[in-house]
Amino acid sequence: MIKAKISAIEQNDGVSVFEFSAENLSLKMLSLENLQNLRIGDEVRLGFKSSDVFVATSPLLNCSVSNEIKAEISNIQKGKITSSLHLNAGEFEFESIISTASLKRLNLALGDQIYAYVKATSLYIA
Repeated sequence: MIKAKISAIEQNDGVSVFEFSAENLSLKMLSLENLQNLRIGDEVRLGFKSSDVFVATSPLLNCSVSNEIKAEISNIQKGKITSSLHLNAGEFEFESIISTASLKRLNLALGDQIYAYVKATSLYIA
């Protein structure tokens, strides 16, 4: 979970976009839920599924994904088909599940600095 503070809210036609600030991070969440009780300045805990995190070895340019997190690979659990990357980004740790074929293709190793991406629709308030 990421401890964050709401820094902006935009709402229209039942759709809300929230912007959050956390330790050296700026994150966005797109929600169709009724979250009228939340206000700018509120502290929340954000989450996302490890299967919703994709990784790159360099920053992505011109893409639609709003949330980029620079992280270090702290552990790799390699399976036959899928592998789990344990990622460290300052004060919080999270996980990305990718295919083992992608792990090999990207030549990922412990200690590598990578970029993790999470779609705004994948973030949720816990």
